[in-house]
Amino acid sequence: MKAAVTRELGIIKMEEVPEPEMGPNQIKVKVAFCGLCGTDPENLEQRFGLMPPEAYKMARILGHEASGTIAAIGSNVKGNFKVGQRVACNFRGACGACYYCQNGMEHFCRRGTGASGSFAEYAVYPESAVYPLADDISLEIGSLLEPVSVAIHAIDQARVTTGSSVAICGGGPIGLLCLEMALKAGAARTLVSEPIAEKRALAKKLGADVTVDPFNEDLEAVGKKLTDGRGFSTVIDASGSVKAAEQCISLADNKATILWAAVYGKDVKIGVSPFIMYAKELTITSTFVSPYSFPRALAMLPKLELKSLITDIVPLKDIQKAFELHKKGKSIKILIRM
Repeated sequence: MKAAVTRELGIIKMEEVPEPEMGPNQIKVKVAFCGLCGTDPENLEQRFGLMPPEAYKMARILGHEASGTIAAIGSNVKGNFKVGQRVACNFRGACGACYYCQNGMEHFCRRGTGASGSFAEYAVYPESAVYPLADDISLEIGSLLEPVSVAIHAIDQARVTTGSSVAICGGGPIGLLCLEMALKAGAARTLVSEPIAEKRALAKKLGADVTVDPFNEDLEAVGKKLTDGRGFSTVIDASGSVKAAEQCISLADNKATILWAAVYGKDVKIGVSPFIMYAKELTITSTFVSPYSFPRALAMLPKLELKSLITDIVPLKDIQKAFELHKKGKSIKILIRM
């Protein structure tokens, strides 16, 4: 099969490789689309904090936001799956039996099974990571299932409630999906901070009350004006900017929840004043992938405006171009078409 393979720092190339072997509890999927996640460039550049150094010495196929059709089904698969069925996929499956799985933390499962890389014509997944798509959901939209699940978990962590106010730093895919999910959760006043004009325009289209260019406007002053001088009950950083993560604290109202919903450098430190934490009784929390969120994400696919987020569709043979587009920063969600 054809696949995009990375063997050295910063270089990804098309290669002909064997199809991944399917185990008895797995499903093989003919990949149709796979989204380019912000962690893919970090992996390509060998700076993703969760990867052990030795992993970068091996040839790897990246990509994990996939949709496609079932090509084969393992002999021990118990679900009602069919060859040719249209599906979207998680990139990991929990074991269901370890301490973390049994205590509501499947995203920290130590015995789960991962998927093979999805920047390829075929990928294999554990049965628990495969979700059939309704007939009215396109495979392009289906490939957004994983990012939507991430936004759902983020909004859960951020404790958005009906009538609340929400500020989001970053107008990329996760920031905009958090905006949509916050509005669905009942947020009454919303602000999106984003330096790129096209992304601010889309945030406005998706329902943000106010958008701000943080490089040329006084973000805190605009936020105070929108919230009658109080600040926001929830502040989310989805930008990955250390400066934005720190600024979330000054945007927050008393007793607010601050959510760091991005991936930061492994050695990054963010300064937090213990006195401000005391004086305002703030909660600072974070988010890691999306435990128990995929079924809800699947139900939300037809309820969200997702087509507008897909700004580029690039064929697999031109995958290097997709990484270059991502680096320019103007694209929102880039899909790789197999």
